[in-house]
Amino acid sequence: MESKQLQELILVHIDEVIEQSSSQGVTLWQAFLEMHPADSAKLLTHLSDDRLIRFFLKLSQPKQLELFEELPDHDKEKILQHLDDVQKAFILRQTPIDDLTDLFDELSDKELKKYLDILHKKDRQKVLSLLKFPVDSAGGIMTLDFVTLIKDLTVENAVSILQRVKPNIDLHRQIYVTDQQNKLVGYINLEDLVLKSPSTRLESFLKQVPYVAQAEEDQELVAQKMVHYHMMTIPVVNEQQFLLGVIPEDTLIDVIQQEATEDVQRISAAPVATSYFEMSLWQLLYKRSFILAILLMMGSLTSFIVGHFESTLTPFLILFFTMLVSTGGNTGGQTSAIAIQAMSSGDLNEKNAMRFIGREFLIGTMLALVLGSLTFARVYVWYGEFTGSLVVSLSLGLIVLMSVLLGACLPVVLKKLDVDPAFSANPLLATVMDILGIFIYCYVAYLVLT
Repeated sequence: MESKQLQELILVHIDEVIEQSSSQGVTLWQAFLEMHPADSAKLLTHLSDDRLIRFFLKLSQPKQLELFEELPDHDKEKILQHLDDVQKAFILRQTPIDDLTDLFDELSDKELKKYLDILHKKDRQKVLSLLKFPVDSAGGIMTLDFVTLIKDLTVENAVSILQRVKPNIDLHRQIYVTDQQNKLVGYINLEDLVLKSPSTRLESFLKQVPYVAQAEEDQELVAQKMVHYHMMTIPVVNEQQFLLGVIPEDTLIDVIQQEATEDVQRISAAPVATSYFEMSLWQLLYKRSFILAILLMMGSLTSFIVGHFESTLTPFLILFFTMLVSTGGNTGGQTSAIAIQAMSSGDLNEKNAMRFIGREFLIGTMLALVLGSLTFARVYVWYGEFTGSLVVSLSLGLIVLMSVLLGACLPVVLKKLDVDPAFSANPLLATVMDILGIFIYCYVAYLVLT
């Protein structure tokens, strides 16, 4: 049976499964225990709070640990509230510190203090050191459960240390090396310890780290650098170059997914702070209606523009309003998307921003000529009116050029102002281009026809 079908069957008979009150319930319970933890956790997110707690408490401690790590933070919080101190201590002390930090960010100060008191003193210090940094910074996403080596060690010493810590600490292919004051000096690859002589000192074959993150750096920038340099992990240091932590590859994937989600939400101009189904209908209505109402008011400017040039606009010219406005929106959105993608990949930065804008201006000019000529030919052949065709084609060419320039410049300006460039691709840009496009069309018609 496929995993999805099995999950649906368990949900239908959930009370039988929890209580194991029938042969079918027992069979489905065993099937649940054999599922991958990620699939099991996904199933639990569909349960009511009461059933979630009952189900979780029926599991063995090893299975509880597997599922707890996969569950979303709000479900973790619900579960912890129904455990006694002994159970809480067991769960919290076995959970990776960086996962705990994410969970604690969701708690009130009172709840945070209560859970910190349960942790070992050493673990509390680790969590508190992470909480000093913003949650979206390198310091906020780094892990503290990693091993470092001192440059003066021999290969034989290093292997012995790794063998002792491996059961408790994740071992990455890149192992960072420090001096005795814990300042980062380089890294070695895990396979180097196999290839080198046991008596060789680590400092003799150290490699230079291509990129080192500062603790306060934004996580999006760190993710871009990891991709650019093809690094499996990134070390995080403070201003004095003391090694604070390491950002592993799985965290990179989470950051990229999170940033992509945020960009899509900004593009839609309807940001969803948490999971879609966790927000109430009224919250969603407010967030979406607020921005749409603003854009509606902005869009009403077009009626004033049309009213001002009413004597100039003939019934023939009015036929092409929709075509001109949609072309401007499409062109601006296309250019803005290209700029945002280039910024996201690191291709577009402050150093080459003017070159990018200049190149887009050239492309916009050529697009204006091509689309303007095509429009003139189409309108003149179809309607046989030279002056009207000239007005439409000139207007469309200018609208295309302005759309390209606005789509190229706006993300660069927002980046300069420390605002996410993704905002430039939302409906605001389309609304601005609608207003600008109508004005250009009306004004060109006024100049040509009067």
